[in-house]
Amino acid sequence: MGLIDHYEHGIARGVVRFARERPDWDLYGYGWMFQTMGSLERWDGDGIVARIESSRDADMLAKRGIPVVDVAGAWMRPGFRQVSNDDIATGRLAGRHLAALGRRRFAFCGVSRVGWSRARREAFHGAVGNAPLSVFEQSLGWWEKLHRSEPLDRWLSRLPRPAALFACNDTVGLKAAAACRRLGISVPADVAIIGVDNEDILCELCMPPLSSIALDLERIGWEAALALGGIMDGRPGRIAPIVVPPREVVERESTRAIATGDDLVDHALGIIHGGPVSELSVSRLLLTVHCSRRTLEKRFRTALGRSIHQEIIRRRVESARRLLRDTTLTVAAIASEAGFGNAQRFHAAFRKVQGSTPGAYRRSYRR
Repeated sequence: MGLIDHYEHGIARGVVRFARERPDWDLYGYGWMFQTMGSLERWDGDGIVARIESSRDADMLAKRGIPVVDVAGAWMRPGFRQVSNDDIATGRLAGRHLAALGRRRFAFCGVSRVGWSRARREAFHGAVGNAPLSVFEQSLGWWEKLHRSEPLDRWLSRLPRPAALFACNDTVGLKAAAACRRLGISVPADVAIIGVDNEDILCELCMPPLSSIALDLERIGWEAALALGGIMDGRPGRIAPIVVPPREVVERESTRAIATGDDLVDHALGIIHGGPVSELSVSRLLLTVHCSRRTLEKRFRTALGRSIHQEIIRRRVESARRLLRDTTLTVAAIASEAGFGNAQRFHAAFRKVQGSTPGAYRRSYRR
């Protein structure tokens, strides 16, 4: 198992966590946390957890004749066990998030001829109601080596705007955002962009910082090691592919777009998402936008399909998620900081939006 990027490091953590309970396991790989394995062709091991991204690698591993658990889902081979991210759920999550911005034009940047990118694209397209979708796809190597590309520049220049773009991973998202900046295309005003992996350093280096879907990488690694252990112990268990749901959207500036086509709604959204979350309320908002609540409510529902209050709650829960992930503040302190007034109200709102309690959400990030 080679350790190159955030995806592989996350999976490695899950493998290592599982191996702690297996004193009979020795771990080998190419990264600093494993014993060196040298040449894979000559390595005398009992099983492999691998991220297989090419047919060449799949063919090489198939020839070894030992159990293989693939954690990429790009190139299927008979006999390989599959444990990977739920790419269909990931595409749907991206689609729901971008559609909620009020955008009506959608685009996808992906990796050609690999299963995980195709699944994300198709699920994304379905989640935005099969609206017209502009697609740009190249090989993984092309994206990783790209500095400047006339085909990408031409494609981005021709996108109808305002648009919402789903990049199949953070590397692709970073390259798309850099091209937009070079071309004078404003992100997120002209093109809102979301990636996948939530590779935090990469996302923060992006200009503007890139929104991304966080995957449960450690669980993928743990499930992959569990599956491999079962095969090696003579208990093959479940043969069907195992898919692990993504965690959530971590929103940054690249999708904080205010472009519903209704200037009044856009102005209100700018206030909701741009000001201190602790001071948000419908009454304070109405003092600034200078219209009746009935008028604004009607136009909110037409543009976004939800009420002003629901939008404010979404903003508060987003702020609370960040505090739960990144700070050691108590849940009561976070409830106050996010503007909920009391812990009981916070718990009810958080559970309705997130589907879990604040405590369970925090623990899921600190396993």
